[in-house]
Amino acid sequence: MLSVILILAFILRLYKINIPLADHHSWRQADTAAVARNFSKERWNFLRPRIDNMTPLAKPDLPNKERLFMVEPPIYQSVVAGVYELFGVQENYARLVSVFFSLGSLIFLYLITKHYLSRRIGFWAAFFFAVLPYNIFYSRVILPEPMMIFLSLGMIYFLGKAIEGEEGKEGQEGRKGKIKWGLAIIFGALAFTQKAFPVFLVSPMIYLLFRKYDFNWRKYIIPLFHCFIALLPLILWRIWIRQFPEGIPPSDWLFNQGDIRFRGAFFYWIFAKRIGELILGYWGLPLLVLGLILKPSKEEGLFSHIWLLTVLLYTTIFAAGNVTHDYYQVSFIPILSIFLAKGADFLVSSPKNFFSRAVCCLLLAACCLFMLAFSWYQIRDFYNIQGGVDLAGRAVDELTPKNALILTGDSNDATLLYNCNRYGWTGGYASYFPNTPETIEKVKQMNVDFYVTTKFDQDSEFGQYLLKNYEVLKRTDQFIIFNLTI
Repeated sequence: MLSVILILAFILRLYKINIPLADHHSWRQADTAAVARNFSKERWNFLRPRIDNMTPLAKPDLPNKERLFMVEPPIYQSVVAGVYELFGVQENYARLVSVFFSLGSLIFLYLITKHYLSRRIGFWAAFFFAVLPYNIFYSRVILPEPMMIFLSLGMIYFLGKAIEGEEGKEGQEGRKGKIKWGLAIIFGALAFTQKAFPVFLVSPMIYLLFRKYDFNWRKYIIPLFHCFIALLPLILWRIWIRQFPEGIPPSDWLFNQGDIRFRGAFFYWIFAKRIGELILGYWGLPLLVLGLILKPSKEEGLFSHIWLLTVLLYTTIFAAGNVTHDYYQVSFIPILSIFLAKGADFLVSSPKNFFSRAVCCLLLAACCLFMLAFSWYQIRDFYNIQGGVDLAGRAVDELTPKNALILTGDSNDATLLYNCNRYGWTGGYASYFPNTPETIEKVKQMNVDFYVTTKFDQDSEFGQYLLKNYEVLKRTDQFIIFNLTI
């Protein structure tokens, strides 16, 4: 059964896997993809990941001429670069890396659910993880998130097995226990470096410790020491990147920009638009509520509910980030899949004395069908690409020298620059380089060779200035390229 679900999940994630990198949230994907491509194109330098964009990331007066991108350690990008070395630089290979991480997540989710609930609920959880349209899309993006979920679930699985293992065993059993602790530390250390969310997952692990050791605090020393070891790479990385402030995008706004936390807009965007509409397609809510109110088994205890509370805590602390970016809600998918699975399993196994089995099964089928349909109705637009971006990028790549420097004019979004396969600056809306004659004169002093945009207005003052003073290298109904060197 699990193999069938894995095959289904893999096939669904192949949808439009070959499209250009210009789909939903391509602005963030472009930076991740650029680091991986530059690892392959230049040289692999794990401690100094580089994007294509030289536009200041932190402050206007803090130039980023080396194109540094000091966010998370580029583990995912390094894996993608390794694949590029074997098969060539193509975005579909990077997406396949994400897909395989997602399939690994599905396996871990099944194992976790099977262990704490039941084998049947584990299959249901794996099924929902496989088919939710929101999760399908974000399981094939060029972002660290699919790997982060995989590492987080691996950490939960191995740490849970290590905590519940018997103590004092020697020989083969003792070695197995050490291996589980070692794997838990490795998965945890890698997960903690990628995003803030995995750190929050320590809470359900503390619950498992308390359930086993109660108030025998001395028993907590070794597990907490292991946790400290797992946090060391994150601490060391944060210390390291402080040397490169020009490569660190601002992040303070993620917490509570605009005092959004607990306001009406916060609840609307997180619970109505994202969870209710995008993820659950409205009709998944009955299954979720049913799974939430069912009495947990002795083996499960409060594990699932604490996990959910942990995700809600993360969402609340990083309120502005979660409201602004819908990909932040990938953290909900595993635990929502578990509660959906509990609700679905109850309907198919409900007591005949109190419920009509036929009606319950029909209700389950209706909930699943409408949930997937209404969610897909919203998610399908995520696969649409920005008009002309891929064509403009291909033209720049074909018509300009490999060492040419580019200024894009669409916005501060690096998608167009990435598709050009050149280094340069992002200009236009919300950029430090607005579309003005003064900007063109300024960037010429910075040795910019070409200006490209898919949003050209020839009747504007800026459009007239470019047409009057610079040669058009190529123009179509979707983009225009100017040669600034003539």
